[in-house]
Amino acid sequence: MKYDIDTNFDAGYLQQFGQRIDSLACAAEDVLLDLSNVTFIDSTGIGALVALHKKLAARGHRLKISGLRGQPLQLFINLKLVPLFCA
Repeated sequence: MKYDIDTNFDAGYLQQFGQRIDSLACAAEDVLLDLSNVTFIDSTGIGALVALHKKLAARGHRLKISGLRGQPLQLFINLKLVPLFCA
């Protein structure tokens, strides 16, 4: 299942669309998040992605992320998350 995020992935986004992200944890397949249009991600966004990853992994599925660039890519590199989500 592919899901596009087209704005900053931060606390404000999660307040508005958090239930939509949470519903992805029930997917019966791997989930691909396209972050091509995301120019900023904060710790709340990272926390949501890690939580989603754990929920999917418990069901035998993966969370994959594509389109990282700019600040989100640098944050993923700094936190050593690239191998987990982008492999």
